[in-house]
Amino acid sequence: MFLNQRYEQASVAFSRAKQNRVVKICGAYFLRENARLISTTAGETRIRAFVTAAKAFIACARYSTSQDNERLAYYGAAGECYFEAHELENAGDNYCTAEQYLAAACAYREGEHFDQMVKVINRHRSVIDGGLVERLETDAKVHYFKVYFNSCRATKFLTLIDLVSKHGVSTSVRLILGTPF
Repeated sequence: MFLNQRYEQASVAFSRAKQNRVVKICGAYFLRENARLISTTAGETRIRAFVTAAKAFIACARYSTSQDNERLAYYGAAGECYFEAHELENAGDNYCTAEQYLAAACAYREGEHFDQMVKVINRHRSVIDGGLVERLETDAKVHYFKVYFNSCRATKFLTLIDLVSKHGVSTSVRLILGTPF
């Protein structure tokens, strides 16, 4: 039943068999399926449903006694649910935990969490497609240019590009602004 995506019926069967861990897994998948059925125009109801499903998947991952691959899959599913709920920082965080670094970088990008995006790119560049890395880095450069331009610091932009590539975002910003570490 579980493999046929009949999660509610599978949950009942596993409950009768006193397989509580598997009941929770079925519940998480059931919550996600129900969230997907809610219309995109339902707004807050749909968001709450996906957040609830994400939390259920995180609970499955935390209490998993199985292999690491299963745990990573639950964190990845949580990332997907948070993404659907437009909680993009949480999505990125869970994708990172699931070792899905491209999805994490894209979630951070969409949520305009550029510091986290750049950290993911710098730490996991070798497992992210080079063309996509360039596009994401360009997006970050444009973002930081806008930030500096809007705060009358556009002249420091070229310095920022060099520093970011050598030291990362937060250190570079501190160096430019003269802020202590």
